[in-house]
Amino acid sequence: MIHLSRGSRIALFALRCRRAGIVREPYGRPAAAPDAALRYPPHRFVDELEALGPAFIKLGQALSSRPDLVRPPYLAALARIQDEVAPIDAQAVRETIAAELGDVPERLFRHFDPVPLAAGSLAQVHAVVLPDGGEAVVKVQRPDIEKRIHADLDTLQWMARATQRYTDVGRRYGAARWIDELRASLLKELDFLAEAMHLRVFADHLARYETLYVPVPYPEFCSTRVLTMSRVRGSKLGGGEQAPGTTLAQSRQAAQLLCAYVDQVFVHGLVHADPHPGNLVAMDDGRLALLDFGMVASLSPGRRREMLQLILAAAEGSGDGVAEICEAMCTPLPEADRSGFRRAVSEAVLEYVTASAHSAMGEGRLLLALTTISADHGMRPPSELSLLGRALLNLESALLLLSPGLPTRELLQSRLPGVLASEFSRPMSLTRGGTWLLQMQRLLVQSPGQLGKLLGTLSENRFKVRLDGLEDSHLIENLQKIANRIAAGVITAALLIAGALISRVRAGPGGYGVLSLAMFGIAGLIGAGLVFNSLRRDRAPRDKDDLS
Repeated sequence: MIHLSRGSRIALFALRCRRAGIVREPYGRPAAAPDAALRYPPHRFVDELEALGPAFIKLGQALSSRPDLVRPPYLAALARIQDEVAPIDAQAVRETIAAELGDVPERLFRHFDPVPLAAGSLAQVHAVVLPDGGEAVVKVQRPDIEKRIHADLDTLQWMARATQRYTDVGRRYGAARWIDELRASLLKELDFLAEAMHLRVFADHLARYETLYVPVPYPEFCSTRVLTMSRVRGSKLGGGEQAPGTTLAQSRQAAQLLCAYVDQVFVHGLVHADPHPGNLVAMDDGRLALLDFGMVASLSPGRRREMLQLILAAAEGSGDGVAEICEAMCTPLPEADRSGFRRAVSEAVLEYVTASAHSAMGEGRLLLALTTISADHGMRPPSELSLLGRALLNLESALLLLSPGLPTRELLQSRLPGVLASEFSRPMSLTRGGTWLLQMQRLLVQSPGQLGKLLGTLSENRFKVRLDGLEDSHLIENLQKIANRIAAGVITAALLIAGALISRVRAGPGGYGVLSLAMFGIAGLIGAGLVFNSLRRDRAPRDKDDLS
């Protein structure tokens, strides 16, 4: 009964979202009515989203970085979504630590503070003192949170499949795939051992930047649900506690933070995906600490090269080059408008290039604009575009707090040659080099025989060209459906005409009224079935990622 009640709440919430026009309309369609927000106020939308639980809070945080998908009034409300919730009882924290680490915190640590430093939707943080006297914090997962997350994700997955199958917006953005990515991200966040590994990896990657700091994990006090790391003392950038004005140290921190993110995206392929000001702490010793490494995005080498080519083409103002790279990254849908897509991309790149050199970065807005343009023109965008766009937008707000006058465009473009140099100077690994040598050996060994077969085929006039697709079963099936519908339409029309003609014939006292009515009835049934079948099956073309 409780499950049914929760399902009803989610269904009503989704229905209100649908009627209020929270999701923006695709390119070329009329926007939702201006008073739609009044029927479902944005602040109420966010309150109900938070009340539904942790998975929906994370969904709201993901939506807050999607201006390509969410209308502006709701986007502004989502930007203020909080992850602070009521703390759990200290006894529950002690039980979780004892179950994971084998003893209660008072025996594991020299001191354990039962009052939490922070409480989030997935975990809460307590201050501790290590046995050697060092200050640390312990992050403890909420009891039964994994079970709730799985249940909520199953509900979201069902809703996403329905949205992708029956709505244009869901199909264009790949709603089911997006929830799959949210599921993978959330389950990684629930694995604190993975976060501890990320802390070590990012500390190594950022070692060259002396003004940046990543907390140190303590493996002996870590498990899947408990994470212990060094304590960071200072003030959060988003907390409003910074001193006014920009110091030389802050400008240096901002420049190194920007260069570090360039390295993350284009060199290492492992990106801290949530660098908003709340996750950055100005430490008392003058360094800038990066927190919360639960959300980390990984980019394959091929995707890194594509993103680097895209940024370089955008910096040169080549709209055609950016459009070509985006087109290769996107998944074209049956209704893709490639010419309109290229025109819109060229306009976005022109706007990016003509912006002031000393304005905000603009790269994040460009990537999100490319996501919007791709989806609006029937080109399903890759998740990396919106993810990196969101990360760069959050980074932009942090840089503005640190150093508003930082020449970000010049710093970015001056760092890109170094990225290119590192890409070309990267030594070839044994696996990669061995694979390349084996492929070359196979090519050299097989080429003479294949060339001989080709010349023999040409000399004997046996060369043939085959076009696949014309015999495709789906094509034949669709042609049969079209023929059946045409035949049903002709029969319906014939019955209507015949019924009308017979109704005019007078034959005896009753005439042919019964026969005429029967023809009209049969024609109505066939016609109604034809219309119903067309509305049910022809709402939108299916693509290979659509789920049944």
